[in-house]
Amino acid sequence: MNELIPIPWKIIDITRALNIKTFPGKINYNFVFSGISIDSRFIKSNELFVALKGEIFDGHSFVYNLVKKGIKGFVLEKKFLKSLTKDQNIFFKTNNCILFFVENTLKALGRLAKFQRIRSKVKVVAITGSNGKTSTKEMVGRIFETKFNTLVTKGNFNNEIGLPLTLLKLSNEHEWAVVEMGMNHFGEIARLSDISMPDIGIITNICNAHLKGLGSIFDVANAKAELVEFIQNQGSLILNYSDSQKKIFIKKAEKNKNIKDLIFFGVSENAHIKAKTVKIYQEKIYFKLFIGKNKSTKNKLIDVCINTPGLFMVENGLAAAAAGFQAGISLNDIKKGLEAFVPVPGRINILKELKYIKIIDDTYNANPESVESALKTLKNLSGKDNSIAVLGDMLELGSMAKYFHYQIGKKAGALGVSRLYAYGDMAEHIINGALYKGLDKDKVMMGTQKKIADNIMKKVNSRTWVLVKGSRGMKMEDIISRLKGQN
Repeated sequence: MNELIPIPWKIIDITRALNIKTFPGKINYNFVFSGISIDSRFIKSNELFVALKGEIFDGHSFVYNLVKKGIKGFVLEKKFLKSLTKDQNIFFKTNNCILFFVENTLKALGRLAKFQRIRSKVKVVAITGSNGKTSTKEMVGRIFETKFNTLVTKGNFNNEIGLPLTLLKLSNEHEWAVVEMGMNHFGEIARLSDISMPDIGIITNICNAHLKGLGSIFDVANAKAELVEFIQNQGSLILNYSDSQKKIFIKKAEKNKNIKDLIFFGVSENAHIKAKTVKIYQEKIYFKLFIGKNKSTKNKLIDVCINTPGLFMVENGLAAAAAGFQAGISLNDIKKGLEAFVPVPGRINILKELKYIKIIDDTYNANPESVESALKTLKNLSGKDNSIAVLGDMLELGSMAKYFHYQIGKKAGALGVSRLYAYGDMAEHIINGALYKGLDKDKVMMGTQKKIADNIMKKVNSRTWVLVKGSRGMKMEDIISRLKGQN
């Protein structure tokens, strides 16, 4: 599908969105901006530039060069105005610049995105959770695209910058938007939910992630639960029936009278949207998708194949199917969308470039639950072949870091991997856990990425599956590059 043209911005639209009554300079009220940008490298001549201040760069420092390139409109912080000299003021006026001054440009970006969401009249699916957000988002996107003009978050644009940038791409032709929401502290999901105003909310699961910033899995659940409060009138909340923290979400849902339907997905017989007879065949998952929301709904069953070997992806597919069902999409189109899903890079991708080795690339991120799922996938796929696990640190676990790394080592040992490699500050704890479960000393190793990759290539002389997984900050994809001879 060709990318639809975003709704353009008149001056009055911007002042309303930012709640600005007056601003300095002679204004051409007929000027129309085609879009909004935060990137000075790629901004188009008729776009509005929002100057964000980051850890490394400050967008305000690029303003003068952008004016020289012909950019006319800027959202700037008021402290920038106070720092302007007389000559600089003249410079902006001479170039007929349109300046909008705000207290905080990051918040302004969110206000512009919310205004765009409201005036576009789209409906929104918002997805959060500890694991599976991006894959679920992609599955929802493929399902909704079978029936609607759908805007889907690209990559994992799921923070206070990425989500607004997604919504700012909304056109008058879009009917649905599918957004992903990440977080590592309280208030972040509330902020993103306030901007996106979801009609359908999905919480995939709650796991031991972001403990460093939040404290406990209970706190993680409460932070994610902020989504529930912002679901719009006649909206739906979709939950994982097997999630240990679901009671927190149910209680929140009872307080939000806008929520019409509370839908559960999962492998449990008590779930409304469930999978039956799940099996893996030729690195794909096959199951029967069952939809039966309530006693008055005619039960529906259809065979589905998802192009991924990770059994945990079944629940992502069920969550996406639930969203499609709530949006009135037919069972056949839900099947069509799920089967069009292409695994996201770094999330259980199977790479087959090497002679003896099949690499399971799950390098995008890691927490204890996702690593355990990946180890099970490794064993399911390897069968009688050799199985090697290369595990990097799981970050943001706070005071529980040593404990969880030791437990993951125990899991690897219990599953009986052929060899285990550990990389990072927590490597020793992973190895000790595996040794405790009986893995031989000569089958474990910790070291640099180069040493690990070199040792794997020396040891492999027959069909072998290699799982590579760790948190984003560990850059475990570099080990894969070394294995493929690219470094």
